[in-house]
Amino acid sequence: MRKSPQDIRPERRALKIFAFDPMVARAGDHRVTIDVPYSKMQWRPKGFRDDRIEVIDYDGANNTYYTAIQLDDAQIAMQDGVEPAEADPQFHQQMVYAVAARVLENFDRALGRRVRFWGNERLRLFPHAFEGRNAFFDPGTNSVLFGYFRADEDDAGANLPGQLVFTCLSHDIVAHEVTHAVLDRLHRHFREPTNPHVPALHEAFADIVAMLQRFTFPEVVRRVMSDTRGDLLRRSPLLEIGAQFGAAVGLGEALRTVGQAPDPTLIARTREPHRLGRVLVAAVYEGFVRAFERRTKDLIAIATGGSGRLPEGDLHPDLVARLASEGAKTAQLVLTMVIRATDYLPPVDPTFSDFLRAMVTADYELHRADEIRLRASMIEAFRIHGIRPEAVGSLSVESLLLDPRDPADSPNELLAKCVGELLHLGMRDMKRSTMAEKEEKRFLRPAPPKVESSADFIKQQHVELVREEDDKQGDIDEPDEDWADIGKQLGLWAKTEGTRAKLGLDEKRPVQITGFHPVHRIAAGGELLVEMVAHLVQAGAPDDELGGLAFSAGATIVAGIDGRLRYVISKPFSKERRARVSEWVRAFERDRNPGFRELRPGDTLREAFSSRAMDGRRWR
Repeated sequence: MRKSPQDIRPERRALKIFAFDPMVARAGDHRVTIDVPYSKMQWRPKGFRDDRIEVIDYDGANNTYYTAIQLDDAQIAMQDGVEPAEADPQFHQQMVYAVAARVLENFDRALGRRVRFWGNERLRLFPHAFEGRNAFFDPGTNSVLFGYFRADEDDAGANLPGQLVFTCLSHDIVAHEVTHAVLDRLHRHFREPTNPHVPALHEAFADIVAMLQRFTFPEVVRRVMSDTRGDLLRRSPLLEIGAQFGAAVGLGEALRTVGQAPDPTLIARTREPHRLGRVLVAAVYEGFVRAFERRTKDLIAIATGGSGRLPEGDLHPDLVARLASEGAKTAQLVLTMVIRATDYLPPVDPTFSDFLRAMVTADYELHRADEIRLRASMIEAFRIHGIRPEAVGSLSVESLLLDPRDPADSPNELLAKCVGELLHLGMRDMKRSTMAEKEEKRFLRPAPPKVESSADFIKQQHVELVREEDDKQGDIDEPDEDWADIGKQLGLWAKTEGTRAKLGLDEKRPVQITGFHPVHRIAAGGELLVEMVAHLVQAGAPDDELGGLAFSAGATIVAGIDGRLRYVISKPFSKERRARVSEWVRAFERDRNPGFRELRPGDTLREAFSSRAMDGRRWR
């Protein structure tokens, strides 16, 4: 909203994208225009950036830059960006920026704060990073690298054999990789695969966000609702992830399909992260469909005279529009529920059970009434897919809620001070996109290691590009003294006598503050609640008996502005949990198969489940 007649800055930026992969959108049916928050761009021929995203279009395979699009150019802005085109590098840049900006906005909206990358770094996107069948997030440079490749000559599906296929043109892949980046920022210890659910959760979470974000595009949902007659379980492009790329590599189908028949025994029979992750995706989608059907039950009753059986033929356009609207609203609710769950997960060693209880608690904190019974729908969907919550007495919503702290607990003055100061920093960062742009300081990263393959050489080129930019920012350890000061205060609070025991941690081990964030939330009564979410970890050293994994403990706290703890979600040290990690490591070594054929002897479990290796295995 304009603050004065003189304030003529736009609030939103409209940009055209492919809502589906290009082979699906070839007829123009699924090319959509989305709007993202407006941020003033800094442009140079080699790339452009706003306050959180930087697009650098360097082609690693051809050692060349493509001229960056100027999104602030009046002629481009008046047309909502350039037209979607498979062969236009500037549209590729527009595509990755628009989808990434929408992902960040969805996280901002759900979490009640502006996602801040470590050290105020920008997330860097390379649309043509390398030639290869992969796209992955590189935490070392806070970059997403998108590959391109030629379609299979013998089995290219709907693609032209040998045509260039660009991973940066898939909404699903862009949203998936950007979500990896954000989740890594929120929970960096989720890189440590201490149980099979950890890498599976990373993969499934990224797929869920990509799928639900696409469900929030009304024109896309409207078309699918018409084609499927409102049946969201019927196969449609909405349920396919990476359609073009699965066809181009000879799979004959999309990389992954969301819907699958419930099989409660599957979760116990698989450890492979992608197959295991599909169980979680299917459970969330099943819960979404159940909530949507409950939400639209009255519409169907009105349209069918109470019979519930739709007539043959095309549905009335008004009914299609209403179903699409309710579908998009339900998708936004579930997306918010899923993203907010990250604030209620333990900072180490999460499981699907942890995720379910975090989802239920996050939604309860936001929507106490739950008119469409979303929480109950999710619990039932998880049950029929074999995901059973741990340490609960029943499958009721009340039983799955995380235990809140006793409100009679005494407030802590130091904790209250941290929350109060964090509130001011959060408000400052929320204004960042509308404030005058200032040059931000960055970390100076260490020199990259020597390379031993062409793929590593391509990656090092991008590391050097990032260093080239960072060298201009200054060599310092912490770019924001205010955030660093709050981290120190939290560290002091964690060291006070009795605090670690209260958090379920070891009193004798040091505690690391691995993240802390302000949260602004509207309570059920309408009042504004301000809280702090912080992650405290007691990190162990790499252990040879655990395949090089570090056995760690940690706790997530949710604290109010009065200094009272509202929730403590902990994963303490225990012999039972260590035994489960050990068993998982032994099973991995025992079952190592051709799915891990790219690994060299001596590679660790951590390397096997790195972002690059995980995303690379999607294509096989």
